[in-house]
Parts: sequence; structure tokens; C-alpha cells
Amino acid sequence: MLVKWNADERRRIIGEIQYFYQRERDEEIGELAAGVILDFFAEQIGPHYYNAGVKDAVKQAEVHAIRLEEDLYALLRQGNKR
Repeated sequence: MLVKWNADERRRIIGEIQYFYQRERDEEIGELAAGVILDFFAEQIGPHYYNAGVKDAVKQAEVHAIRLEEDLYALLRQGNKR
């Protein structure tokens, strides 16, 4: 499993799944069913979100690296010009 939630987080997410089913489908599902749904989506869809997050982080790191390089070159001292 990609994500390991603590007991409180898992309970909260399961509650949100139950609320979603009640609101959107007018169905009541139990904690066990909501937990199975949570596990399924975490395993099947979670990696896609994770990879997208890593790719976004790489883009941001590249932007910061370019800025850092520019800032460092700006610190270079000019030699004596006669």
C-alpha cells in the first residue's frame, strides 16, 4: 500500500466515503465497505496521484535550481578592468 494512515485519519476518510455515498447515491454503506473502497482507490489510483505530485515537485525543484544558479553567478566578482 502506498499510503499508511493512522487510525484517526483512516476513520475520518472512511466517514467521508460514507457521507459521499449517502449524499450522492442516497445509499448507506458500512465502515467495512467504505474501508474496502478506500483501500481499492488507494492501491489503484493512489500511485497516479503520487507520481503526478513527484513530477510537480521535480518541476518546482528545477525552477528553484535555475534561480539558485543565477543568484550564485550574480555573486561572482569582476576582475580588475583597466
